[in-house]
Amino acid sequence: MTPENDELLIGLIDQGCSTKEVDGTTLISLPEDEAEFIFERMGNWLYLGTTFMAPEEFETSDHVSGLDRFLLELQHRNLGCRFSYDSAGFLTIGGELGPEQQQPENVLQILEQILFVIESCILLCDQVLDTGEIPSDKEVDEAFGVNENLH
Repeated sequence: MTPENDELLIGLIDQGCSTKEVDGTTLISLPEDEAEFIFERMGNWLYLGTTFMAPEEFETSDHVSGLDRFLLELQHRNLGCRFSYDSAGFLTIGGELGPEQQQPENVLQILEQILFVIESCILLCDQVLDTGEIPSDKEVDEAFGVNENLH
């Protein structure tokens, strides 16, 4: 897909995003950020996602099932995105936008949300892989900057 024939991509480029094609896949980057996200149309839906961890980061750990459990617990916190494994074994993080939500501001919001989730939980994931211990709710809240007074 090229920006010339996709109004949403044109809108994102107008917002300062950059795009490129790699092996038939459209990649998009936020302004002033090097992270690249897959921009993939799936019928009327739009998938946006990126690599969270490469297989070599977790395949030697004895605690991968603990990481899977922890990521499922994180998803139940309504993060606005989800974790999955792709066909090459990479752990990915992404989200979808329905047809009525596909405006540049919503795409930018979900990409920023994905980056926030990555930055907030990567150290906790590394901890799970190192020790096998699932972080407590309090540790997760602290990592995400959730104020204790909200509980």
